[in-house]
Amino acid sequence: MKIEKNNRYFTIAAYAVGACLVTVIGILAVLHFKEVWAAICKVFGLIYWLLKPLILGFVIAYLLDPIVEFYENRCHKIKGKELFHSKKDQAESDLNHPKRWHMRTVPTLFTFLTVIMVLGLFILIIVMNIEAIAGNFSLLGIKESINRYLAYFENMLEGVNRFTNEMGILRGQEGIVQKVYSAINDFVLRLSNQFLNSLTTIGLNTMNLLLAFVIAFYLLQDKQRCIAVVKKASYTLLKPKIYRHTMVLCHDIDYVFSGYIRGQIIDAMIVAVLTSLALTVIQLDFAIIIGVIAGIFNLIPYFGPIVGFILAIIIGILDPNPMKAVYGAIAILIIQQIDGWIIVPKVVGECVKLHPVIVLLAILIGGNLFGLMGMLIGVPVAAFIRLVLLRYVTELFPNGEEVLEEEIASQAKEEIKEK
Repeated sequence: MKIEKNNRYFTIAAYAVGACLVTVIGILAVLHFKEVWAAICKVFGLIYWLLKPLILGFVIAYLLDPIVEFYENRCHKIKGKELFHSKKDQAESDLNHPKRWHMRTVPTLFTFLTVIMVLGLFILIIVMNIEAIAGNFSLLGIKESINRYLAYFENMLEGVNRFTNEMGILRGQEGIVQKVYSAINDFVLRLSNQFLNSLTTIGLNTMNLLLAFVIAFYLLQDKQRCIAVVKKASYTLLKPKIYRHTMVLCHDIDYVFSGYIRGQIIDAMIVAVLTSLALTVIQLDFAIIIGVIAGIFNLIPYFGPIVGFILAIIIGILDPNPMKAVYGAIAILIIQQIDGWIIVPKVVGECVKLHPVIVLLAILIGGNLFGLMGMLIGVPVAAFIRLVLLRYVTELFPNGEEVLEEEIASQAKEEIKEK
């Protein structure tokens, strides 16, 4: 019996088999969610470990790119002419004139010099203030104190040993002191090994960070070339429709994360200024340093106020007037409330076009689901969901894509004005 091929039935069968396979895989993934999630995390962890310098280089380049563009525009204005009228012209020029790929070398150098100068100035301020405190301490005095405590501990053990021998307690356990010493030695050895392992890890991370900065330099220098190569490869590998949707998706992700990063930096600067002013009014030592540290760590939600709170209490306790610790703690708590309920929803919400209530809910839900990482990515994820709804859910938002394009165009105009 001859079976004739029917493309229609074959297509239906293929779709049915594919749907069954997807359903079975989905059910198995749900039933074994922990194992699947652990395997996914393990795979991504292995990829991150192998490509750590490259990934960090991409992140550093993405964060420093606005500064490079700032210097690039200033260099063009100094020359008295604009090299390109639009980003499209610039991309076409990059493809047709390879010599222009390195036009961003000088702006990139200025950017790295700026970062090095800012970090150097910050470290110098910290070192100068620490020297003022460290001058009151003596390493020789610390060593003598440690030796004194060790001698006291040894005498105490010997006294306990004599007492137990005289009273007949723990008879037959004459080596108790030796056992205690052995336990202490084992603890010290484990601590030393852990310290050496920590030094090795710090060294490897330092090397990876330095390599990441080198990679970031080349990525920033050859930005347009890299983008052109990626676009060309994507256009070759993907269908035209998928390529267009992919480019739109990448543009939306860039729009969300650039707005979120900009809002977080503004929020960190506001917190740093408010903390520095408040602690200066209290006349707390190192007020500016504490404010800057609190502002930097404020990039991690709820972590910056905790760091500032601890530093303010420590410095206040060391002050001749210990009540400054209480005043500093109260000031940090007030600033934390103002930042959490007013500044973050307003500033970050405006940068990512989210209502302040949605920003608070995104941080709370992300924190409850995924902890610290959820708090970090909660707002940009919510902003990205908003973009997807505006662009693709036309039943609920008939004019969503037009609204989105207007927002992107207005942001571009603001960036041009700033430049």
